[in-house]
Amino acid sequence: MKRFPLPDLLKGFAVFLIVPVHILETFIDFPGRESVFGKTLLFLGGPIAVPVFMLVMGYFLAKNQKPFATNFFRGIKIFMAGLLLNIGLNFHLLLKIQFAGWQLNPWEYIFGVDMFYFAGLTIILLSMLKTIKSGREWIALLLVFTVVGATAFVNHKLMVPERNYIFPFIGGTWSWSYFQLFPWLAYPLAGFAFFHFEERLLAFINRKKTISGILFTVIFALVLYFGKPGFTITTDLPSYYHHTFWFSMWAFGVVILWSVFWQFMLEKFPKTRLGEFFMWLGKNITAFYIIQWLIIGNIATAIYQTQTLTSFPFWFAGIFAATVLIIKLIERIGKT
Repeated sequence: MKRFPLPDLLKGFAVFLIVPVHILETFIDFPGRESVFGKTLLFLGGPIAVPVFMLVMGYFLAKNQKPFATNFFRGIKIFMAGLLLNIGLNFHLLLKIQFAGWQLNPWEYIFGVDMFYFAGLTIILLSMLKTIKSGREWIALLLVFTVVGATAFVNHKLMVPERNYIFPFIGGTWSWSYFQLFPWLAYPLAGFAFFHFEERLLAFINRKKTISGILFTVIFALVLYFGKPGFTITTDLPSYYHHTFWFSMWAFGVVILWSVFWQFMLEKFPKTRLGEFFMWLGKNITAFYIIQWLIIGNIATAIYQTQTLTSFPFWFAGIFAATVLIIKLIERIGKT
């Protein structure tokens, strides 16, 4: 299979930066999470991690030439994999609820709207969008702004008084909903649209270098200017998971600058060991995401938010190394 260096690199960084967030929010105590170091980890696991991954996902969904049925049922399979992953990563907790009398609602953990649920729904929806023969790139672009523009309204309308396990997949500010369609669907939609506009955009950048330089400078200035509120939202996880229009616009600016920077670095330094390692992570992002969550989730039940910040490097190094070794072992077994 042909690999694409920049997307693999971006996905590699994304999963590398997501692991510290998972450890921080489940292992580390309140002072550690509120420290400058803790806030920095949350920020790094924000716009240059999850939105980047989602944009890349949308790009490759647009790129693949598989028939509608193949993509549609792939989305269903990934959605069901999300159910299995939630059961797996919360297995220790579910045992405590069942046999130790812990007074927690298991359905909030089983139906917690995490990445696999979101990815499955996204693939289903974008596979439907792909059936439109003409103008789908403009429809996707319109939907980007529709989704982020309507998020605040949708979030308000879906917060019904009674407990609900359907609405959190769509929107709202439910505590067990992390990557609901509003606002997160905007990012894969943007990646989908970018695929269709890519040739025209690159031709414009190459033809109008001065104008392009000015545009990138304006984006950079706006990202810096709105950096403080962007940082504040990113480092407050409930606000980040349920962000609305202006944060999305800021996040798009961050993603553009991040992607352009790494494209430049790849052109200058196409082959480095560190770069190849992150590309390997990106290539194995699904396996890495599953394994790290199975490890972190089941340990978290025993030590939930009790560890000091000084223990973070040990937890991160151990879990990251264990995940890499397990993937390497799986690869080796697959080759035999």
